[in-house]
Amino acid sequence: MAKGTSAPTRVTADVAANAAAVAAAENRTIAEQINHWARIGMQVERATSVATRRVLAVAAGEAQFATLGDDERTLAHATVDARIAERAARERFGPAARKAGEITVALDDDGRLVEIAPDGTRRHR
Repeated sequence: MAKGTSAPTRVTADVAANAAAVAAAENRTIAEQINHWARIGMQVERATSVATRRVLAVAAGEAQFATLGDDERTLAHATVDARIAERAARERFGPAARKAGEITVALDDDGRLVEIAPDGTRRHR
């Protein structure tokens, strides 16, 4: 794809919301903010420095946070947080919880809280 062209893609709602919050302060559009973050992430993943490898090893659970300096530790925590958020955004916890007999909640299209019983019965709260 040529530089400067765009391709439609989806991002999770939390990424879009965070981008919207930061974009205004940084004088960027939401798309520009997400692209900015993506470029930073690409550079981190492409970097071959020893420090980057140590940070990624800690984030992967292969080394201890105590082995890192303050800035490296901050980056490792951010990497772990991003991985958790990414995985949580993909997971569907409700069906498994209801199968185990738990009551779950969700938001309807109007933003109202809906209680969902294990049998699938829905009740607005």
